[in-house]
Amino acid sequence: MHYANTYLDKPVVPDVNINKEGSEIVLKCMLNTGSDIYQGACKKRGSTLKEEYKNVSGTCYMDPRDMEKLGVNNWENVLVKTDWGEVVVNAAASRDAPHEGTVFICKGPWANTVVSSDTYCCSDPTYKGIHCTVEKTDRKVLLMADLMRLVYKKYVDEDDDETIENMPSLGELPVYKKKE
Repeated sequence: MHYANTYLDKPVVPDVNINKEGSEIVLKCMLNTGSDIYQGACKKRGSTLKEEYKNVSGTCYMDPRDMEKLGVNNWENVLVKTDWGEVVVNAAASRDAPHEGTVFICKGPWANTVVSSDTYCCSDPTYKGIHCTVEKTDRKVLLMADLMRLVYKKYVDEDDDETIENMPSLGELPVYKKKE
């Protein structure tokens, strides 16, 4: 008996074919975050440290017209910046287009680096309606452990000479810091 392969390397998104002859553009957008079914499936499988989780949660879903303005195709990298930080994520055509000027990143480590930590007395940060900019970048999307090392200085010694982005990847295995 043959079973269909249910493993998804990357979420299914509409095809886009972008002409790369654009100039360096920075789009001003509105960022919304939220849950996603692909992200939920990865979390249920326990694969939050793996490449597949990075491909789901570390992705900025965009209107194909905005992707065309930036000159990016599916799974090319973009830099999303807000008043609270910046993060490199994959670009992918949204399954919910049209929504020009609005982008979506799944709630999680990548989105957390660009949302405000202020909860405004309601115990939850603002996950929707965040002003941001999006631009094409050659920087890579980091695995979760590498992102934690870069953003929160986890798994780094004070005497490390290398810049964090140039350090070898921590990979897909759990990282534990030895107690002193």
